[in-house]
Amino acid sequence: MHITPTYQLECLLAKARKEEFACILLSNQFEDQYGRYELMAGFGETHRYRDLSLIPKTSAIPLFGYVGYDYKNNIETMLHSRHSVLVEFDRLGFVSPREWVVLGRDSQVFGDANLLHCDTIIHADNDKDLPQWRAQTLREEYLNIVEKIKAHIIEGDFYEMNYCIAFSAEITLDPYSIFLTLNAISPAPFSVFLKEGDRYLLCASPERFITQFQGKLISQPIKGTRRRLGDFAQLQSDAMLLSQDLDVANELLGSEKDRSENIMIVDLVRNDLSRICQVGSVVVPSLCSLHSFSHVHQLISTVQGIPLLGISLKDVFHATFPMGSMTGAPKIAVMQYAEKLENFSRGLYSGSVGYVWNQEFDFNVVIRALQYDSQAKYLAYAVGGAITFDSIAEMEYQECLDKAASVLSVFHP
Repeated sequence: MHITPTYQLECLLAKARKEEFACILLSNQFEDQYGRYELMAGFGETHRYRDLSLIPKTSAIPLFGYVGYDYKNNIETMLHSRHSVLVEFDRLGFVSPREWVVLGRDSQVFGDANLLHCDTIIHADNDKDLPQWRAQTLREEYLNIVEKIKAHIIEGDFYEMNYCIAFSAEITLDPYSIFLTLNAISPAPFSVFLKEGDRYLLCASPERFITQFQGKLISQPIKGTRRRLGDFAQLQSDAMLLSQDLDVANELLGSEKDRSENIMIVDLVRNDLSRICQVGSVVVPSLCSLHSFSHVHQLISTVQGIPLLGISLKDVFHATFPMGSMTGAPKIAVMQYAEKLENFSRGLYSGSVGYVWNQEFDFNVVIRALQYDSQAKYLAYAVGGAITFDSIAEMEYQECLDKAASVLSVFHP
């Protein structure tokens, strides 16, 4: 039998169906000079950590965990969450799994290789119900709020805000087959399937929050998005469409507005890393680099530094979280204003999922993500974008829809 990545994922999802806790991290064969593993998966739990300071620096097995956006309130006591979350996950949780497997980029397997083989697999569901989405923020309200944000920027309250909106639906669905379809139509380098009892996160994130790799701390913020003109198959079969798609990419690459948004967040990340890195070690090896994914083109920058001796995972998160790409600048001010303008608490959205192992860690940014409560039969999706002085509200709203399409197309493959 020919073992494919899809077969391996089907086996892991079949295993997840039987467990109360499951976490599957996928790189989807994207090139990544800072990534060691193609996939990681953990099932069940032998111990749960609810405090970053208690997570061991070294562990014989990988620890899988997440930090929700509202952990910001633990870092800055002046911050609060006024609204209910979309789906109720703990604010923070790290698990030592009962069973686990890791597949390296060199095909080396760690842990239980049998987890990558199975008789019963998950299949994509082509007859699934379609959600009837309800916008928690209507278009006209969104446009008005963007103008309010721009007024605050003019008054000097802040420079850039990542403003987010949410959509929800009541529906019964199979999260395992939905994730299988999502990963097929929108593969991403930081994809996550997370299960906590009746709650699920199905995430196709293109963005790394932070990693410790070969003695360096590395963050890769994304700012700047354009929707692609077709999927990979369409673009490869249509030379004219491919040429037009390249024009879209080049327009993004040359956009002063998008580059300005990206550079502003790069400066914020540099400042965050400087708090926990050796003096003079924080550098930007890549600025506004173009990356193309299945549905969008995006600008990604890389910021890295050499951490001070003795820096813990808690130190890293308390210096850098939430990630600047999901807040804006200056960070505390925009988080305070966002709490007033947004009508939901972000919860796991805008947070991070990842692993800690062998004195290294890697965490994504939770975007392009469905959250589902199977008991309440409640499905939610959130999306946002950076608002600056020269933002055009209609274009910002369209960018939100473009980002959403990469995930919501799972219901219309």
